[in-house]
Amino acid sequence: MRMRVRVAALLVLAAALVGRPVLAHHSVPGTFEVNKTTVIKGTISKIDWINPHIYIYVDVKDRTGAVTTYKVETLPTNHMRRAGVTRADIWEGAKAGDVTIHMYPALKNPAAGFLLRITFAEGHFFHLFGEDKEIARASN
Repeated sequence: MRMRVRVAALLVLAAALVGRPVLAHHSVPGTFEVNKTTVIKGTISKIDWINPHIYIYVDVKDRTGAVTTYKVETLPTNHMRRAGVTRADIWEGAKAGDVTIHMYPALKNPAAGFLLRITFAEGHFFHLFGEDKEIARASN
């Protein structure tokens, strides 16, 4: 009888450990408002080029001069690499001045979002997710 209890306990523990990574990851629609596009403009202050997702931190000043740092999540590093975008590309583009970010806003954090397009001061951009019509709708 004791052996059955130990085996059952081990199975429960193994199932919990195997299921844990699945719970840690999230889907875009489960974390971000995919029916809404928000636009922010500011200065890139930091880039975390890590897995499972890259984060770009954008400092946005309001009318009073107060700065809010937005945490903008992007695709995983391997997706960015396949799209031909590197961390250096983003930093180089950011040197020209403020960037404009089109993003899905986060459901729970008003200063976070999921990157659709990043446009640099001189006009070039990387469109990384979503459809052009979402960008057009947010720009009007």
